[in-house]
Amino acid sequence: MRLLILGLDALDPILVEKWNMDWFKQRVYGRHYVGFLKKLYTPIVWGCFATGKNVEELGYNLDYIHEKRNRKLFGFLYPLYVIRKKLLPNKNLGIRNLLIKLGILKEIAYTPNMPEIMRHESFIEVLISKGYRVYAHEVPGYNEEHNEYYRTSLAKAVEQPFNERKKLVEEALEDTRKRVEKGLKYVIDGYDLVFVYSPLPDIAFHVVLKPTLRMKLWLREVHYKLYNTVKPLLDAAYSNGYAVLIVSDHGFDIEKYYHSDYGFWSLNINPPSWWKIRSILDFKNNILRLVTEV
Repeated sequence: MRLLILGLDALDPILVEKWNMDWFKQRVYGRHYVGFLKKLYTPIVWGCFATGKNVEELGYNLDYIHEKRNRKLFGFLYPLYVIRKKLLPNKNLGIRNLLIKLGILKEIAYTPNMPEIMRHESFIEVLISKGYRVYAHEVPGYNEEHNEYYRTSLAKAVEQPFNERKKLVEEALEDTRKRVEKGLKYVIDGYDLVFVYSPLPDIAFHVVLKPTLRMKLWLREVHYKLYNTVKPLLDAAYSNGYAVLIVSDHGFDIEKYYHSDYGFWSLNINPPSWWKIRSILDFKNNILRLVTEV
């Protein structure tokens, strides 16, 4: 069976119910556990989704990501950066910002994807190796390139007024629209697996610093705009006989105001009897069976 996966970052199962966001529900829906991870960092969680393994335990963790990122960021200055971190580990000297202003360093860092040996474990690579036609775009931990822009921009936006911060959400909506347009072509062409990822609604949650009633209403509106943005892709998949899996990496606890331990998923078909999702590690095998056996 052909499958469309729509990855929506931080779509929360409790908020889907609480805010009556039935747009994301399909024939069956549920939640999956991610709380076993030490850090609910987007590329790490999606890496677990793709491989069916705890990639933190395999070495794809924050230490690995930070080390690779800083090597890329500082280039020939990396040895000096390491010395500075050892001598003054808790001091922010503002050297990086100075080097950026001088044009020596790039302003936007990057997040390294999983090592090649781990990427080969992903359901994406498994299907490609079996001859299936696969399109996967900007999947965190697997082949992302642009997503780090939003993470870096969020860090800078904290000091700006809300009207400035929310421009990043509008930018992400437009980016999602373009990703949907690309994905549409592959759905219409009948690819066996199409995987489209959006950094929303996660960015919207991080743009809000205090969850007042006004901000909660705005967040729900962002979810609705997101749904309308991805709806053409969903409609095309439905019309072309695809199974559609809407899935998030984790949720967002609106009270604690941080990532939550459960993600959301929904499926537009009655799943086979063997379909069972308890944690994010369960998706890989279920996806492979859905594409290759049904």
